[in-house]
Amino acid sequence: MYGNLLANIILRVFVWVVAFIICFGNVFVICLRSCVATENRHHTMAIKSLCCADCLMGIYLFFIGAFDIKYCGEYNRHAQLWMESLQCQLIGSLAMLSTEVSVMLLTYMTVEKYLCIVFPFHNYRAGRKQTLVTLISIWVLGFVIAIIPFCDKQTFGNYYGRNGVCFPLHSDVTEKPGARSYSTGIFLGKVCAERPLQLRTDMAI
Repeated sequence: MYGNLLANIILRVFVWVVAFIICFGNVFVICLRSCVATENRHHTMAIKSLCCADCLMGIYLFFIGAFDIKYCGEYNRHAQLWMESLQCQLIGSLAMLSTEVSVMLLTYMTVEKYLCIVFPFHNYRAGRKQTLVTLISIWVLGFVIAIIPFCDKQTFGNYYGRNGVCFPLHSDVTEKPGARSYSTGIFLGKVCAERPLQLRTDMAI
């Protein structure tokens, strides 16, 4: 029995369903936002950027589903080769890029809305240039975070190939200290970003 990349039939079906819903839903929102005129165009730019980041996660899931089909019934024979392959490294970095950019965009949008609500009579609204620079900076930072593990194999080892789905940020005793520190730093960054997101939830309530 050589197994599959995804453990059971439920995961194998839902990875395609979820990937389709993510991609279709976000592309629909991008098209809708492009066709409907809004007063706050800068917020629309941020929404479209967030949809693009989320679409990358859908693409990542499509790739996982495709490789699950490729190795169907004989994954265990190819597991080590797969986890060390360039394809696994690339889709792992794609997942990292998607999650990091999404979190940063949500944090930025939350802080911007929070300032507008708390200080309604101050000019805290970002202009087009400022919004564009911020969005580009977020994407550049996301790329840097995703690419850093490729730069030093001695420090990070096979960072994106620690499991079959090539998703990082899971520490274990066999992971190199540099990789564990990097994962911990990113995790703590997400924890810090949760506070502004909690503020957004409180404002919605």
